[in-house]
Amino acid sequence: VAELLEQFDLVESARKPLVTYSGGMRRRLDLAMTLVAAPRVLFLDEPTSGLDPRSRHTMWDIVRGLVSDGTTVLLTTQHLDEADEL
Repeated sequence: VAELLEQFDLVESARKPLVTYSGGMRRRLDLAMTLVAAPRVLFLDEPTSGLDPRSRHTMWDIVRGLVSDGTTVLLTTQHLDEADEL
């Protein structure tokens, strides 16, 4: 869990109430919680929706890492340039 909090840039916010999280932080937390179980197949629906550009870049790096580690990722996105890159 500590590794996921660090990977998703949530270490400083880990002990704060969820109600204080921004939409982007909630989106990152949602994916981090999903990864605790190390799924072999992951369905992502608009995983970068509501994220700032820096967080979007980080999220795509995480998705690339999951794929390179053998996780099958099925994803929907409206950002066709990002989908093509992945």
